[in-house]
Amino acid sequence: MAYAPSTKETYITMNKILVEEDYKKYQWEVCGDFKVITILLGLQTGYNKYSCFLCEWDSHARGTHYSRKHWPHRQSLTPGMKNVIHKPLIKRSKVLPPPLHIKLGLMKNFVKALDVKGPAFT
Repeated sequence: MAYAPSTKETYITMNKILVEEDYKKYQWEVCGDFKVITILLGLQTGYNKYSCFLCEWDSHARGTHYSRKHWPHRQSLTPGMKNVIHKPLIKRSKVLPPPLHIKLGLMKNFVKALDVKGPAFT
């Protein structure tokens, strides 16, 4: 666990923390908020088209957000492609999704996408 209250969450800072903690030796699983996970995986922060580290969800395709249920899996995290700007600092398989964000945000969207006439509501 790293605690650095006076530092900014940037790629360079995260790299320094991982070097100090000797992450390459231990290869721990990482859990953090979506901003930290995004930085660790080398993705562009902020509002961008491909913000998910798991799939190629298109955040600009507003018309398909609640109707399209399957998005293609993200095959790689190659710098220069699909909002990847840096080499990933950790493996994607070592990321534990942040439970609080899932509970508060993603589950809200899941309920919105459910079929009102489906078995979940009857």
